Amino acid sequence: MADYLYCTRKKNNPRIDVRICQAKCSFKDSCAEFQAYEERSGNQSPILNSRLIISPVLNPMASKN
Repeated sequence: MADYLYCTRKKNNPRIDVRICQAKCSFKDSCAEFQAYEERSGNQSPILNSRLIISPVLNPMASKN
């Protein structure tokens, strides 16, 4: 489930998805709400980290079949 922040820069709809804020917002380094979220979440890795997935074709280990 996605987490949301209250963005003080957005007037009409201040609720914003954290992933959008991380990817697009140029003010995230100075945003108190985003910094607080980063501290709360810590260094938790996402459930699916694409860097950890290795294709079987590219995997150098021989299969044991």
